[in-house]
Amino acid sequence: MCPPYYEMIRSHNPSFHLRYRLVQTATEQGIRAAARQFGCSRNTVRKWLRRYQQEGKPGLKERSRAPHSIPQKTPPEIERKVLQARDAIPCFGPQRLKQEFDLPCSTGAIGRILHQHGRSRRRKKPRPPVRSLARQKLQWPPFGLLQIDVKDLRDLPGYRELIPFGLPRFQFTARIVPEGTLWLAFSAVNDSTYALWFADRLLAHLARCGVDLSRLVVQTDNGSEFGGNWNRRHGLPPFTKLVEHKHGCLQHRFNPPHRSTYNSDVEAVHGIMEPEFYELERFSGSPRAFLNQAYSYQLYFNLLRRNSAKAGQTPEQLRRARAPTVSPQIYWLPPVILSSLKAQDLPLPRQVLEGHDLPGYVSCITEPAESRPSSVPGIWRAHRRIAPRATAPRSGCESPCPGQTRRRQPASGPNGR
Repeated sequence: MCPPYYEMIRSHNPSFHLRYRLVQTATEQGIRAAARQFGCSRNTVRKWLRRYQQEGKPGLKERSRAPHSIPQKTPPEIERKVLQARDAIPCFGPQRLKQEFDLPCSTGAIGRILHQHGRSRRRKKPRPPVRSLARQKLQWPPFGLLQIDVKDLRDLPGYRELIPFGLPRFQFTARIVPEGTLWLAFSAVNDSTYALWFADRLLAHLARCGVDLSRLVVQTDNGSEFGGNWNRRHGLPPFTKLVEHKHGCLQHRFNPPHRSTYNSDVEAVHGIMEPEFYELERFSGSPRAFLNQAYSYQLYFNLLRRNSAKAGQTPEQLRRARAPTVSPQIYWLPPVILSSLKAQDLPLPRQVLEGHDLPGYVSCITEPAESRPSSVPGIWRAHRRIAPRATAPRSGCESPCPGQTRRRQPASGPNGR
């Protein structure tokens, strides 16, 4: 007789319980009666009865259906290499693990190994775009579109706890869309002054490296730091004047309303840096060490990291193929903390627009003494040198620094005022 439904449901292994009742019925009533009651063939009854007589109850358990020999199976030493690479960088998938660590197996085998050992994470697949511009962007003029955006780092767990100890809260990000080149800067405050500084420093560097700024379009969102809320009756926003008038760029373009994907290239960097940089690196709370880590990742992103949307090429490979006249020193602009200066040393936005650069001693703070790295070995283990921090001039300094005007001292009256 077939076991009752409630007995099978309460059993931890319904299949084992059913086979055990089948064997008991075959022993007591015979093979024909057991096959008739359980609705199976006599050969099935003979198979489980034979296993029960040879092995007892363990013989009724499910056996593996895998083949006895698999000639193409990945060797154990290769599996260990895959797992070690995954443990080193948990955010890398099978394709990037194979590229970065030169694993001698296919991406399908890497994915299977990660799934078997519980190292894979199911991610929600993004909705495919209606019209992909990946191939069209490679046909755009080289170094023709620069996107700039600001990210609030306060929502990153593990990093936001270090912000009160001196690490910056905001990240200024700039990316060339056709080639994918990346530049970073940081600040404790997000306002128009630091956005002007970041753009002025970056555009001047691009001009020195041979980029034709007259063909460059700078694109930003409608944030207040870029002049999105500027009253146009008072003229152009300061950021637009900096881009178009001072540096002679082709246009400063805002994102159209309700077009959230217009800055998708630079915003994609924020999503990439969260697992690859902010979750992977260990920050000590030192601003100098943080800048070294950010500079190393910037060099890795521009020189070593392949972009699957750009035919698996790095920004450096695209520069050599599309714009060989642009100097490779375009990558050696290190990140800086724009808000690390004292208030009395900051140039006003009007001074930046009129051509005043950072004071001379400020450049010692923000620029490394030897900007170009000698080599970039390993995974973003790049050049980590930075110049020693210069001390601010004393209040009694007679000669003003370059680019800084001397403040007029008030005349002391007879009462010493």
